[in-house]
Amino acid sequence: MDKNEVKKDLYKSKNMAKLSHYVSGNLYYNVELTDGTYQFPISTVEEIPNGLVGGRLNVFNLSEDLGTTTFESEMKGSDLNRWISKAIDKGEFIKIK
Repeated sequence: MDKNEVKKDLYKSKNMAKLSHYVSGNLYYNVELTDGTYQFPISTVEEIPNGLVGGRLNVFNLSEDLGTTTFESEMKGSDLNRWISKAIDKGEFIKIK
């Protein structure tokens, strides 16, 4: 499914996205669409370019992309369209059922 089809499906169906798990700085949500269940990540951290701050390497900060969004265990799938679109672009919107 392309981004527009996914958005239309979510607005029409009003399906909820359910938090599956958190691992390695990513929240993973599952959402049901008309053709199956999909999983996608939402990155909660971002690596600082050049990674050297105070003599430490691989420094991470809270992702600015999150803003003040509250992530619940269940949310309207359409409320997560921003991250769903990013996952589709990166090939990370994966059909699991």
